[in-house]
Amino acid sequence: MPKQSAVLGVFSTHKEIATPPRNKGGGSQRHISEVPTPAGIISSIDMKNDFIHRIPSLLWQILFLGISTALFSLILANRSPNLLRPVSMSLRTGFGLVIPLAGLVLYLAFRTRSANRAGDFASMAVTLSLFAMPLAGLWASGQTQSVAINGLIPLADAAGYYTDSLRIISGGDISHFSAMRPFFPGFLSFLMKVTDQNFMTSLAVVTLVAAIAIYFGVREIQRTHGAETAVFLLIVVFIYFRHHSGTSMSETLGVPFGVLGMGLLWRGLGQRSQSLAIFGMFVTTLALNIRPGAMFTLPLMLLWAGWVLRRDRERISIRFLVFGTAVIILGFVLNSLFVRLLAGPSGTAFSNFSWALYGLASGGHSFNYVFQQHPELALVQDPEQSRTIYRLALELMIQSPELLAQGIWQRYSMFFSNSWYSAFSFLESENGVVYVITRWTIYILCVLGFVKWLRKPGDPHSGLVALAAVGVLLSVPFVPPTDAYRVRLYAASIVIFGLLPAMGVSLITDRFKFFSQPNSQIQDSNVTAAFGALLVVLVLGGTLLAKFSSQPPSLPAANCPSGEDAIVIRFNAGTSINILGEKIAFLDWMPNFHHGQFRRSIHGLADTHLIEYLESLPAGTSILSSLDHLSNRTALVIVPTSQLPQPGTYIGLCGQWESDPNLSLYGIFYGVERVGDQISP
Repeated sequence: MPKQSAVLGVFSTHKEIATPPRNKGGGSQRHISEVPTPAGIISSIDMKNDFIHRIPSLLWQILFLGISTALFSLILANRSPNLLRPVSMSLRTGFGLVIPLAGLVLYLAFRTRSANRAGDFASMAVTLSLFAMPLAGLWASGQTQSVAINGLIPLADAAGYYTDSLRIISGGDISHFSAMRPFFPGFLSFLMKVTDQNFMTSLAVVTLVAAIAIYFGVREIQRTHGAETAVFLLIVVFIYFRHHSGTSMSETLGVPFGVLGMGLLWRGLGQRSQSLAIFGMFVTTLALNIRPGAMFTLPLMLLWAGWVLRRDRERISIRFLVFGTAVIILGFVLNSLFVRLLAGPSGTAFSNFSWALYGLASGGHSFNYVFQQHPELALVQDPEQSRTIYRLALELMIQSPELLAQGIWQRYSMFFSNSWYSAFSFLESENGVVYVITRWTIYILCVLGFVKWLRKPGDPHSGLVALAAVGVLLSVPFVPPTDAYRVRLYAASIVIFGLLPAMGVSLITDRFKFFSQPNSQIQDSNVTAAFGALLVVLVLGGTLLAKFSSQPPSLPAANCPSGEDAIVIRFNAGTSINILGEKIAFLDWMPNFHHGQFRRSIHGLADTHLIEYLESLPAGTSILSSLDHLSNRTALVIVPTSQLPQPGTYIGLCGQWESDPNLSLYGIFYGVERVGDQISP
């Protein structure tokens, strides 16, 4: 294979021509030559001239991205009770009518061509607008989820990531929880620092980044398989992502990295470019470190790409296997280095995998079952805790292999069940019949996706999808579907959940000429690789910038009367919700909500004790989550709205930590008096 320069590897639009297949079931014997695209100059290609020729295309993409980002921002800023507001709220949770309509609009945008510029703009603008709407709908409705109160205040895992981002900014170490996967809290700390710790703005940027990455990844599929296949994939990924949009969960970064990595690998296989495919493997590895999940996809995707990219007289490309393995190892090494950088000595990457393994070995129990059986382990620090649990799991597998078999069966049965934990449970509709039809349609398309590969085993793209899907299936026993709702643990691989049935769609559309055709001119500048490189730099470099520019804040004194507890927090814009009286006339929208709307919303929580507590809060109360700099713990602060200072102020609060054991998990602090204000420099 001819070598390409680094610049040409990113911006190349040349195609590589393959000779006919050696046999019906095998691959191609490739004698690669480079020829110009129709947009190029039909003459000898000079690298410098080719690079200069591609600059305008990239500039068009940047212009369209700027306009689309402005539309994204306008949708989030809109507060008028017009059509946009109800549509946004429907796109947050609806399915039966709104999703087919969204798919139709996307399809029309992706079918737009007109010299390819209009198509670029229409598809990008509609995609970014689509991803903005569920976030706007969340802020308008104040929807409460298990990880967020009233559309904003983080709980559980989301609170852990958010608080650890504040710890990084303040020069502290992240918790053991975030040390298991440090990339997301690190990136969030960078965004919080850039936005002056505005939580809402930071979450909006995460959603914007995800929308751009997903768009570029999906357009790579459109280049080779047409608009129908691409839009189908985009809708599946969108439905999955919208539930996590606006929450400080690692899924919001794992999904776009997974889609972008697949897009790069897809392009690399199509153009027979080892450099692009290797970069795709690296981005995919980062996705599985950001949100650990179906790890078996990595070796199978690596082997398939090595087979596709082999040279003459090679059974598999040793060069690709060596470099591909190297970047996979690099991704895990970087993860471990960031654990060491951001966490204390006991921080351990993927330590909770040992919990899941014990649950598997014990017959399919949940991740916390090991602590029910061995409560003493809760007092043991990592890495000793993880080593002990691994040893217990191994002993259990040897002593009771029937429990291991039972555990494997339990996890596969749940993965394919008609439940909250099944493979496509995120496609659940408000109508049960619609959901059943949707789920079985997806299953049939998945089967057709495998058929597409079996009909043409040498096809690089359908083979990649099929092998990646096998990797997901092999991972199921080790990634328990019941440990999180709506296959949350599979976020980094959700692109595969969409691509397999999308290949089934492609098998059908290939038979009809009136469907769209592949178009190699789409993203001819290879902006996917450029954005991928930028995103990697932002996540890794941004984390380092936030860490090394951090310093402990100068805190105000918090002298409280005897019998009262004290906390010191920094009050920031975009971090609180305000509960206002019913007689006050205004449109509910973040951060202000009527008392009745707030009380209705919180019934989305699973904990009845927390629901009862929040229901008792009177109008005129504000809620925020922050880091208490005195105790270094998460504080879910309940305070009279009148006590809130201007944003950017460190304040001391006197009050009481909630002592009810049923609420101790949340770190609730009820503040009654503000003391010792200090404006942040």
